[in-house]
Amino acid sequence: MAQTSATSATVELGPLPKAPGEVRSIQYLRGVAAFGVLLFHAADRAGYVFGLGAAGVDVFFVISGFIMWVVTCRRTPSPGEFLLRRVQRIVPLYWGLTLATAAAAIAIPSAFPAMRPTLGHVVQSLLFVPHRGETGQIAPLIVPGWTLNYEMFFYLLFAAGLMAPARLRPWALTAALVGLAAIRPLGDVHNPLWATYTNPLLLEFGAGVWLGKAWSEGRLPGRGAAWSLIAAGVAGFAVVTLAGVDIETARPLYWGLPALLLVSGAVSLERAGPLPHWWPLRALGDASYSVYLVHGLAISAAFRLLRNLVDGPVPAFTVSVIAGVVAGLAVYQFAEKPLMKLFRTGMAAKRPGAAIPAGAAPASKP
Repeated sequence: MAQTSATSATVELGPLPKAPGEVRSIQYLRGVAAFGVLLFHAADRAGYVFGLGAAGVDVFFVISGFIMWVVTCRRTPSPGEFLLRRVQRIVPLYWGLTLATAAAAIAIPSAFPAMRPTLGHVVQSLLFVPHRGETGQIAPLIVPGWTLNYEMFFYLLFAAGLMAPARLRPWALTAALVGLAAIRPLGDVHNPLWATYTNPLLLEFGAGVWLGKAWSEGRLPGRGAAWSLIAAGVAGFAVVTLAGVDIETARPLYWGLPALLLVSGAVSLERAGPLPHWWPLRALGDASYSVYLVHGLAISAAFRLLRNLVDGPVPAFTVSVIAGVVAGLAVYQFAEKPLMKLFRTGMAAKRPGAAIPAGAAPASKP
C-alpha cells in the first residue's frame, strides 16, 4: 500500500494501532475462534456434532491476512525481516510442544495410544512440510498444526509480494492465490504438498489482506453497516449449518464468506468507535494460539482420566472443555509469553545500537 494511503487514514480516523493485537475486535474474534475449534473437538470426542466450531479456522485465516497487511502497511519490511518475525511468532511454542509431545509419546506410549512419532513425522512437522501421518490425514504430530502449514506457505507468498511495488502488492498476491487454486485440478490432489499449496482455503488469507487494506485506508463502513455485516456473517454460518451441506465441497464459500463478513463487521464496528473491554474474551484472545495448539491434548487427557469415573458423555465433555481452556491459558502464561519475551529481547540486542528496554515484554501477537 502506498504510504500516502496510510497517512490519509491517520488524518481522517486517528492513528492506526501500534500493533494489530491492539485491534480489540481481532483479539475478541481470536478468542471466539479458538474456543469454537475447542468445542468442535470436545464434542467430537464425546460423540456429539458441533461442526460449526471448525469454522474457527476460517476466521483465523481471514484474520491472518488482515494482520499481515496491517503490520506492513506503514513501513514495508524486507522479505527476510518479515519472515524472521513470522518465525519468531509461530515457531518457538510450536517446536517446543511438538518435541515435548514426541518425547512423551515415546517415553509413555500408553498415554498416547493413537500417536506413534517417527523421525520423519517429527522432522516434517517441525519444518511445516505437509505430509500424511499414520492415520492417513495430512497433519503434523500436533494435529491442529495442519493450519500452520497453510500459514507458513501464505507467509512465503506474502514475503515475495513485498518485493512488488506497494500499489501492486495486493493484486500480485491475489493473482498468485487465485492461480494456485485454479491449477489444482491439473495435479494430484492426493499428494500432500499439492493438496495443501493449491487448496482454495488459501483464498481466505487473500480476503483478509483486502480487508486489512480497507482498514488501513479508512474505507470501512459505519456502525450500522458494521452490525449488518456481523449479522450477515452469523446468519451465513447458521444457514450453512442448518442446511447440512458438505462444507469441504466449497469451504471458502460456505465458511470463508461468513467468516469474512464477521471479521469485516467486527473491525468496522471498532473503527467507528472504541469497543468495551471484555476481559474474558481478551484473555482468551491473547492465549488463542496456545489454546489452539494444546486443547486437543488436554481434551484427550480429560477423557482418558474420566472414562471410569463418570457416567455419560456430558460430564466428560464439560470437564474437557474446561481443561482445554485452562491448559491453553497456562501454556500462554508460562511458556508462550516467556518465549516471546526471550526472542524479542534477543532480536533487540542484535540490532546495531539497539537498547533493550527494562522489563521488555512481548507485544500482543499478530
